[in-house]
Amino acid sequence: MTDWFFASGDAGFWWKEQIQNLPWFPIVYRTDVGFGWSSITSLWIDYPFRLVLKLLSTIGLSWFLIEKILWVSVFIIAVYSSNRLANYILKSRLSSWLASFIYFANTYFLLLFSGGQLGVALAYAFFPFVLLKFIQKNNQQPATRNKELITNGLCLALLVTFDLRLAYLLLGVIVLYQIFVKTFHFLRMGISLFVAVLIHLFWILPTIMTRIGPSVMGEDFTNPGMLKFLSVADFSHTISLLHPNWPENLFGKVYFLQPEFLVIPILAFGSLLFVSRNQEPCLAGRQARTRNNTHILFFAFLALIGAFFAKGVNPPAGGIFQWMFQYVPGFIMFRDPTKFYLFIALGYSILIPFTLGQLAHAIGIKYQVSSIKYKKGIHNTLYFILYTFFVVFWLFTLRAVFTGEVRGNFRPVQLPNEYIQLKDKLITDGVPSRTLWIPQKENFAYYSDVHPIVTSTAAAPIDSSIKYIIVPVDVNRRIFLNDYKYDSVMRNNIVEELSNKGLLWDERFKYLAVFENPQFQSMKITIPDIVQVQQHYATIGLFISMIALIVVIILMLWH
Repeated sequence: MTDWFFASGDAGFWWKEQIQNLPWFPIVYRTDVGFGWSSITSLWIDYPFRLVLKLLSTIGLSWFLIEKILWVSVFIIAVYSSNRLANYILKSRLSSWLASFIYFANTYFLLLFSGGQLGVALAYAFFPFVLLKFIQKNNQQPATRNKELITNGLCLALLVTFDLRLAYLLLGVIVLYQIFVKTFHFLRMGISLFVAVLIHLFWILPTIMTRIGPSVMGEDFTNPGMLKFLSVADFSHTISLLHPNWPENLFGKVYFLQPEFLVIPILAFGSLLFVSRNQEPCLAGRQARTRNNTHILFFAFLALIGAFFAKGVNPPAGGIFQWMFQYVPGFIMFRDPTKFYLFIALGYSILIPFTLGQLAHAIGIKYQVSSIKYKKGIHNTLYFILYTFFVVFWLFTLRAVFTGEVRGNFRPVQLPNEYIQLKDKLITDGVPSRTLWIPQKENFAYYSDVHPIVTSTAAAPIDSSIKYIIVPVDVNRRIFLNDYKYDSVMRNNIVEELSNKGLLWDERFKYLAVFENPQFQSMKITIPDIVQVQQHYATIGLFISMIALIVVIILMLWH
């Protein structure tokens, strides 16, 4: 056994040999997966991520260090960006730190980490900062204002790199905010969007020029009937900021509502009781109070929108989500409605500190003390007591983390030696062939252009281009589940079925079940003609993207 890794759920695992073989330029058609696959629909994240891996590996970092750096960065960015936004809205250092705590320590974000959803987690973490860049008051000097627009475009481009769906949501939030404050800057927003588009032309250009539509994603992604299956949350869960799969994060296993979570929306929407009589000293003045009240109303409305859409097609009024999925451009990306938990977390991170601060202030003004020193001391004591009680309560709602019920990346695993042995075996075998994993691959699986990976849910007739058939170890106990519990019998049945098909069992593997297909023939890969066109436009787009990025950086550094 070797180092400990985060290798659960969507968290990838990269062998040194895989990283070394990554190309420096975007490759549209991947020959290391299945029978060939066009990655045009995911090139927006695949290419930047792989480029970063290549760069970090080139300077000598291993995947063991890279993944730790990435995940630590997620939490640092989440704290920093949410703190900056909260400080802009609430004008209180203590409230801002509490807002950061709420934003990164909630069931949705913790399950993003548990499930290894690195891209979504990075976008979630970065979202408040990008939102702040777009809603804060712009500098009136033309040169500085133009620099801000370019900076905003670069931030938006980075958010798109992390997750296109959350960038889509950001644009909607910005438009909604402008409606609330009755100040419209669509031209400025358009300039920033144009900058982001230029930086991402390496995938936008081939997508547009070859007319790639939603149909290329397949029936499972575009069929409205899938929405019912994927709408796992109900309104009571979403309004309470409780992820339906908390704490075990097993898809399809929805847990009962925990009553203590009902306190959370009460505290959040209790802020509406104070918006008309906000008397914070730092917000003195009618104009300042009106501005702050507008912000509170906006984040309350945003949280309600998030709670409504995060439940998907479930009641009440679930037909609205299905209608938008079918007819609103881009909304097809949200077949998993839980992405809207972002709105709830963002709204509550502002509303709850505001409520607690106003409660402390309301209680404090009842103490008619002539001495300013004593009055300030009473206020600070009240703040400390209320915030301490809240943090203790919040940690109590997350007790599953401390009791070990939340697994996934909260339980890093060691790399089994047999996966190293299998990797070395495949690298040594220079004859191109496919590897079939039944019923699915594990994150430690090695694959390459020489040995593409194929998955199948059953031991069906085996294609002649497949040489190796492998049943995974299931290190995380997430593959062979019966009634959401690990069942070794399921794995044994698959192994037995394969052994009865006349396959050659490699007995050097004790835990992995590795078979060889005696009827294996040479592997052939047929690349569709349209791929060459897509690759052509991707290369042109990359050239423009690189020039745009260089120009943007120069303009940002220009004084």
